[in-house]
Amino acid sequence: MIPVSLQTLAEVLSAELIGADCQIVEVTTDTRKVTAGCLFVALKGERFDAHDFAADAVAAGAGALLVSKRLLVDAPQLVVKDTRLALGQLGAWVRQQVPARVVALTGSSGKTSVKEMTAAILRECGEVLYTAGNFNNDIGVPLTLLRLEPQHDFAVIELGANHIGEIAYTTALTRPQTALVNNLAAAHLEGFGSLAGVAQAKGEIFTGLPADGVAIINADNNDWPHWQSMLGGKTVWRFSPQAAEGVDFFADDVRVNGAGTQFTLHSPFGTAQIALPLPGRHNVANALAATALA
Repeated sequence: MIPVSLQTLAEVLSAELIGADCQIVEVTTDTRKVTAGCLFVALKGERFDAHDFAADAVAAGAGALLVSKRLLVDAPQLVVKDTRLALGQLGAWVRQQVPARVVALTGSSGKTSVKEMTAAILRECGEVLYTAGNFNNDIGVPLTLLRLEPQHDFAVIELGANHIGEIAYTTALTRPQTALVNNLAAAHLEGFGSLAGVAQAKGEIFTGLPADGVAIINADNNDWPHWQSMLGGKTVWRFSPQAAEGVDFFADDVRVNGAGTQFTLHSPFGTAQIALPLPGRHNVANALAATALA
């Protein structure tokens, strides 16, 4: 995270600052991950209220608290109406301060593999920040963005969702230059109602793109008319394991053996021989998606 004063964060959040100003170099929502001088964000959920553990965070070394009510704790505090939304604001603010190229991805499956592959490709070109574990929701995405630092050239941000509207929120924080929907599937329909609901939720990732942004779509899942309104006049690249009309990234001469998977990758930028240390034809599609995203 870029070092920032508590006073600056108060201005960013329109928060009330109680106590002395101090320098913040890390943010956490977990008392088990408190480090000396960090900002502890007290989140409140249906079954928990981290305000109850604020004193523990201070005892563990937290330098300041982000809270929704003033606490009787001996530590500087930023008081806001909603700490969950404030966390998102902080992530978005840090994103604006760091000029890294940001790419974002979502999908019904394969997100982790594509994320790892994309980060590996970009690592050949510079410093890369990418989503750790499954930090892909409205809490995890801001925490990932808060890890951005000036030396990062790229950021690979995974966006997940369990309801319509969640990705619209996190992509607005992330503001990617390139965005990918890896695939769509009828699994895990809770919160979406139907495959069309899944398509709507995943397609929200395109609403965060700038006018010159690039949208990447699985050519086997690109027949969702309402995506067109999200895409506007943006550049669209399509990928598929098989060559077909309108497909920009595809593979042929695919070989799967004990050493992994080998194939020839075709793209608008030329061809390349690819050797993945991973078995399975599904990883060909993941590699094509990662190449397009990178």
